[in-house]
Amino acid sequence: MPSSTTIPETGPELLTLPQAAALCNVSQRTLWGWAVAGISPPPLKIGKGTVRYSRRAYEKWVAAGCPSCNGGRADG
Repeated sequence: MPSSTTIPETGPELLTLPQAAALCNVSQRTLWGWAVAGISPPPLKIGKGTVRYSRRAYEKWVAAGCPSCNGGRADG
């Protein structure tokens, strides 16, 4: 499903799930699964039921080649 969310070069440090997924060029479901599995940087809980994603953390992660963030293998 194509995303209509665009990410400007500069902007907010805290991204919504659709914005972070667009930054990584993956679906929201994929990005959430990666975060839950510890593959990508974790979301930041900023309130009850509200999470955001650090633009800086995700840009660094993508630039580094998307290594596993759980210190282990990407599949677990």
